[in-house]
Amino acid sequence: MSNQYLKPIHSSEVNKLCLDFLELKRATGLKYETEAKTLRQFSRYCEQNFLDCELPEDVVYNWISNATNQSLKTRSNKASTLIQWAQYLFSIGYMQLKLPWIRHSANTAFVPHVFTADEMKAIWNTVDNIQPSKTYPNRHLCIPVLFRLLYASGLRIYEALQITLRDIDFESNVITLRHTKLDRERLIPISKSMAQIMRSYAVEHKQELDVDSPFFYYRRGVPLVPGSIYGRFRITLHKSGIPYEGKLRGPRLHDLRHTFAVNAMNRLTEEGYDLYVILPILSTYLGHSSIKSTERYLRLTEERLSTIVDSVQTNIPDVFPEVIEDAEF
Repeated sequence: MSNQYLKPIHSSEVNKLCLDFLELKRATGLKYETEAKTLRQFSRYCEQNFLDCELPEDVVYNWISNATNQSLKTRSNKASTLIQWAQYLFSIGYMQLKLPWIRHSANTAFVPHVFTADEMKAIWNTVDNIQPSKTYPNRHLCIPVLFRLLYASGLRIYEALQITLRDIDFESNVITLRHTKLDRERLIPISKSMAQIMRSYAVEHKQELDVDSPFFYYRRGVPLVPGSIYGRFRITLHKSGIPYEGKLRGPRLHDLRHTFAVNAMNRLTEEGYDLYVILPILSTYLGHSSIKSTERYLRLTEERLSTIVDSVQTNIPDVFPEVIEDAEF
């Protein structure tokens, strides 16, 4: 598009253009809450500093670059949001803006832990021998089922903790997730053995479980929060003889999800399934917004997948639209 046909951005338009962009993103299923805060901050900045005038082309660049009191991660996230906003504006005929490029790579060296069969055996032995507690009367029954579900399904912990009895179809062995990362309903098939474990748990708690109350709990009527499960997992690692090397090195509870993904990929490839078919299916199952997110999850098998993932993303680009802001996969 020739520059002579591009519209300038007036300060009075910024708030509406931010809201329009936000609406477009949320229409695709993204929550976009943190990004909405960034857009509100930027809109206020423009209103306060550019009264009734056109925005200079370096307005975004300067706003991000001058925020030296903020962490690199915060500036990187804000830059990512505003880069997408500027690209949206350009696509609808507005002037190009000078954009910052701040890459936050503090976690790129982190390699998720894939649990071995022996490690999982030790974990099961530990959780199956949790002693009853007067303070948390259901913990010794809840944790063995919850950890097995995370390992067998690859769910995120907050997704698992939001499951209710109503969400579980024991006839078809399918769990319905209603509050996911992308705020989309997702169906999770589970194995017969996992379904039987959950069914037995439900039967044992039939006097306490309301159809709309959390399926997993320590005390009746008190919802579990991820923090308490993280702590229990670290205790489990210690009792299982698996070294915990700290917050940034793990192993983490989230590594059960990574272990599921790697095991699923390995099992399906060993059974002769085509990687072109597996990646988008696994990506959908895990609730990822793009195949690139799934590839990052499978970084330990990167040597096998490096040439496949790019070609899959290229061949079917419209199935999983590219997103920059996928923070935690």
